[in-house]
Amino acid sequence: MKTNPPFLGTETAAADLKHFDEAALIDVLEKVEQKHGFIPRDISDEVGRLLEVRLERLRRIQGKLDSTIRRDVQQHVAHWRNEEGNLIMILHAIQNQYGYVPREVAMELSRELGVKLARIYEVITFYHYFKLQPPGAHNITVCNGTACYLKGSGDLIGELRTLLGISEGQTTPDRQIHFDTVRCIGCCGMAPAMVVDGKTCGHAKTSDLAGRVAALKAKKENAA
Repeated sequence: MKTNPPFLGTETAAADLKHFDEAALIDVLEKVEQKHGFIPRDISDEVGRLLEVRLERLRRIQGKLDSTIRRDVQQHVAHWRNEEGNLIMILHAIQNQYGYVPREVAMELSRELGVKLARIYEVITFYHYFKLQPPGAHNITVCNGTACYLKGSGDLIGELRTLLGISEGQTTPDRQIHFDTVRCIGCCGMAPAMVVDGKTCGHAKTSDLAGRVAALKAKKENAA
């Protein structure tokens, strides 16, 4: 895509606008407005036409996504329809599929079951297992049970908050690391303990956390 338009006039602008992405279009319009004090009609008309075309493409994509979501929800509902307490079972199936419960899926489930969306969110927020945000590529979970708490899990949690810039139950903005706490992981003899990508790490120390976080971030860089 072009990023530095060679023109600021109106003679060739309208014909060339189709080559620009959204960010470049904004840049072009700002420069044309600075030069002329207004957006010439032929340019504004062409931009409007291009936006309509692109919006229509986005609508088609959204339609395909909606139909896929609807099909998936219908399959989960059909599987659990006759089971008592099926809402929780369906939500488990949805989270197993997506890694969390996307809002658009919850809305479709509300329509399919005839259950208020507020009721679905009551269930999601009541059970700690369910997540409303996409999971991170990597997971760090600190045990905050009695034994781990007495051995310093609070220090681990505080250090991870600082290193990651997030609180428990959140995922870093780049979606690379999800940070959480649990009541107990059954490894009291290894307190304080934590789990990193499914691997239990006993007798964890705050001094080791920066290295662990750096190692997880390095996996992203290596994958790239």
